[in-house]
Amino acid sequence: MKTAKKSRKYYVIALVSLILLILNVYAVKALIIFGSPILFATALFIEVVLAILFLYSTIRTLLGPENIIKSLLQSIWGGLASNDYVKKLSTSKSPILAWGRSRFKRASPYGLPLTITLLIALFFLVNFLNVLISVTSKGSLTHIDVRILNLIPTIRTPVQTTFFRIITTLANTETAILLLVTIAALLWRKKQRLLAGLILFVGAGEESVTYIIKHLVKRLRPEQVLSLIREDSYSFPSGHAVRATVLFGLLAYLIIKSYTTTRARIVTFGLYVLSVFLVAVSRIYLGVHYPSDVWGSVLLGSAILTLVIGVVEIASRYELLGHNKIVIPNRSLAIIPAALIVFAIIASPFFVRIQPIIETPAFITLQKVDDSTIHRLPLYSETLAGSRMEPINFIYVGYQNQIENTFEGHGWHKADPSTLSNTLKALAVGFQARQYLTAPVTPSYLNFKPENIAFEQSTASHSLKQRHHTRLWRTNYALADGKPIWVATASFDEGVEFAGAAKLPTHHIDPNIDGERTYIAKSLGLQNNLIDVVQPQLGKNASGDGFFTDGKAELVNLP
Repeated sequence: MKTAKKSRKYYVIALVSLILLILNVYAVKALIIFGSPILFATALFIEVVLAILFLYSTIRTLLGPENIIKSLLQSIWGGLASNDYVKKLSTSKSPILAWGRSRFKRASPYGLPLTITLLIALFFLVNFLNVLISVTSKGSLTHIDVRILNLIPTIRTPVQTTFFRIITTLANTETAILLLVTIAALLWRKKQRLLAGLILFVGAGEESVTYIIKHLVKRLRPEQVLSLIREDSYSFPSGHAVRATVLFGLLAYLIIKSYTTTRARIVTFGLYVLSVFLVAVSRIYLGVHYPSDVWGSVLLGSAILTLVIGVVEIASRYELLGHNKIVIPNRSLAIIPAALIVFAIIASPFFVRIQPIIETPAFITLQKVDDSTIHRLPLYSETLAGSRMEPINFIYVGYQNQIENTFEGHGWHKADPSTLSNTLKALAVGFQARQYLTAPVTPSYLNFKPENIAFEQSTASHSLKQRHHTRLWRTNYALADGKPIWVATASFDEGVEFAGAAKLPTHHIDPNIDGERTYIAKSLGLQNNLIDVVQPQLGKNASGDGFFTDGKAELVNLP
């Protein structure tokens, strides 16, 4: 009866987590369109946690009625064992078949336990190699890297910067040394000297592997103007992410082995996944690593961690060390994470120094903007993955304060940056059909960079569901008098739709983007000064909405 109740409990957990997982997958896809990197990363983390919870609960549910499962497996195995072909294979003296059979022997430490360990490690390693190949061949993943890094400065806040500075300190070299020495000292005190030595060896080993790969790949760090801290080593893989995955994983493993309750083990594992996730995000947020750096690093660290834990488990369960049996110390290990957090809070201002970002853009001089020079400007906006979207339909010549004064003086509002809080506010306001005059717009990219500024204007509906809006990018060009040249796209959000195969909620644009160009020009009191930019064409934006255009742009010279 007790087993049945426990099985039902895990069945309910599995069902609920599956439903939440499906909803969260939907949310992750939607947040790709909404464009908040922090919110998207958070949703992605929740998706990983829910997937782990679903798999764990499903396994526990299936393992509940042990007698039924055991009986079924025995029946299946009995049927297979009586098959003539299976008999021949099981008694064959072929070296290859003999070697294969030995890989699945449960009684042998070099059989099924080692096979499972190697297969899991191989899974992580193969995925790491896929990321490595994409990085070294400069594939599409690296293009997404650049766009995300260019977006990060626009969504930083002082609170987030302080938080991620503390998080990244958790995986600094100094913190790692403190962690290793503390664990080794506790193990040594418990007379687990072999395990203490292994921990120190693993710490030195993962640092060596990271160093070697860095100097083989030689991927340069992101541009200094994107970074809040200074790092001089190569970028791939991230030492912090590998360190967090391996060392935090070993600590979590030792703590899990010290506790017998399922709840304590789940909490420990959840905190471990969260800590690795936050360390990885901190390196991107601080601008010192590309997303592919940290993703590849987590995969590499997972492969190393799998091998280490597999070896320890096999050696312990099969008593390969004789009288030197591995015994995990006790619950005192649980104090270490709290101590590390306190250390990181105190030490972060000294070890992670935030530097001011001074951007001094260099401009290429154009004598004029006309049909003969227009091709030198970037002409199309693009999605995060680099797919072409709307062509530019405005060209502004002037300084940023001139542009802002022009728009704001004619009833337009400058859009807020796509920070976590602003995006959440926009989502809440949108669902309530209320107004948010400075709501962030979904980031679009042009020449790998997100818009510098965006403006919007409400309609008579007084709802966020409907608005006029335009995005502006500062190009690398300026006229001889020093005035920068800006390009812009514009469209009218006429309502909310459920777009794409996944039916994600997003704004639906009026396909006549030339109509929005005309509206903006009239609202700003501009004289028509259209020039040809591209050929008349049809196209689609990031959410799949179609548009058509005559390919012209309004040239605006600001006084």
